[in-house]
Order: sequence, then structure tokens, then C-alpha cells
Amino acid sequence: MNIIEQIENQLLPVAIAENVEIIDIEYVKENGQKILRIFIDSDNGVNLDLCARMSNLFGLKLDEEDLLKENYILEISSPGIDRILKKEKDFEKYKGFCIKATTNSAINGQKHFNGNLVAVSGGKIVIDDVTNRIVEIEISNILRANVNTDFNGGENVGKK
Repeated sequence: MNIIEQIENQLLPVAIAENVEIIDIEYVKENGQKILRIFIDSDNGVNLDLCARMSNLFGLKLDEEDLLKENYILEISSPGIDRILKKEKDFEKYKGFCIKATTNSAINGQKHFNGNLVAVSGGKIVIDDVTNRIVEIEISNILRANVNTDFNGGENVGKK
């Protein structure tokens, strides 16, 4: 289990108790400083008060468990308009929206996909890609996927 998985396992009970979903976790070094970024969402959206509350709760839990031995900065935020899609339930929530996806291995000679997310089931997604039309992709083959805010000539996120 890597450090990100360990952090998520520690914080998941806290998130569940607060009706918050952990969308993504990054643990990176920037300008010589370690930064732990946790992206959250909730049914009521994410605001500054929620971020502050979760920063406090997550910080206490991380200090209690003492998993991270070095100094770090804890940042809590919403996943933003171009949110990352990782789990099948993430893709399900954004079915009908335009997404971008990059795969680990090529499908029909292509690794970058851009189009309408038309279906999600059984660990797979189906995209109506602007290049190859209908493409089925195993979620396990996806390196990175997110809601596409630039689709249709820069129009905002929305259904196609």
C-alpha cells in the first residue's frame, strides 16, 4: 500500500462521518516544501467553511496517526470545475458530460480521448470521441480523466 492509499484509509472514516467524499489526494514536493493536497466534495458543494473544518479534522487525524514523519503543508479544496474522475461512481455522476481521458495503453492507436461520456458499467466507460467516435475504455486503463471545460470551442461544462 503506497502513502496516498495509507492517507486515504486513515482519513476515510473522518470524511464519512462528515458526509464528505475524498476525490483525490496529492502528496508532492514544491519549492522544497512537502504539500498534502486533499480534494473533497459533498452533496451540498464545497465552501471555505467546509474546507476549514475538514482541514482541522484531517489535520488532527494525521497528527494522531503520525503517518507523515516530515513537515508538510495541508491544503483542502474542491476538485474544481474540471474535476478528476477516478472511480466508476465518479464517471457515473458525469455521464452525459464531455470528458478528457488519457490511457496507459493505446486503443486503436490512440491514448488521448475527448468527447461525450455516454455509458458507464462493469469497470468500463464509453466515450463518443471526437476522433474515433464510440470508444470503450477499461477504467483500469485510464491514467487520467477529468471533466472537459474546454470542449465545444471553449463553451462551459455541460451536456453535449
